[in-house]
Amino acid sequence: MRGRMMTIQLGGWDPAVLRAIVLAALFFAGALAGHVYAGSCGEAAGAALGEYLDGYCRLYDAGGVEVSMLSCVVMYFGYGLALFVLGFSAAGVALIPALSGVFGFFSMYTISCFVRFYGRAGILLALGALLVRLVFTLPCFLMLAGAAWPLSIELFLLSFGRGKRSAPVLYGSRYFLLFLLCAVILAVGICCERLLTPFLFHLALGEVV
Repeated sequence: MRGRMMTIQLGGWDPAVLRAIVLAALFFAGALAGHVYAGSCGEAAGAALGEYLDGYCRLYDAGGVEVSMLSCVVMYFGYGLALFVLGFSAAGVALIPALSGVFGFFSMYTISCFVRFYGRAGILLALGALLVRLVFTLPCFLMLAGAAWPLSIELFLLSFGRGKRSAPVLYGSRYFLLFLLCAVILAVGICCERLLTPFLFHLALGEVV
């Protein structure tokens, strides 16, 4: 009886999955850099930052801190709008991954600063200040980056690598609908930021003091 030859075909990497892994890796690399940078600040810079955080906490405890609507819009929509625009530019092939690292850097830098000056209690303060924002902004960032980056790559290849015979880059309705969906999510996030973050931070501050 002749045996049958069996072959196993291994499918290649899904480009979308690979891009998501790269963006996530850059986010965590930026977060690590932010943590290291927060711990390596000199004494003068560290003292100034500590005074700022102490003043911020005292004002918050007294009910004198309220994030303006304009600041909320910038914090929530800044990265998303930048990603959407970069999807129409070949420069996004490098700037979109860079934004992922920058997002991770500043997020972890803020957390690490609280932990550096308040110890374990700083984790509660950082969560009170950033939890609501990250719950809304991070998923939208990853979704928009995952949609904008391949379009930017196609533009880059069209401009520098494939010549005139390449097909034009097509922006389907899905790209615009995704941005609209993220805009709605981020708008809800702004409302939650203004309603919940003061309560959460004040609650965390009560646990610290």
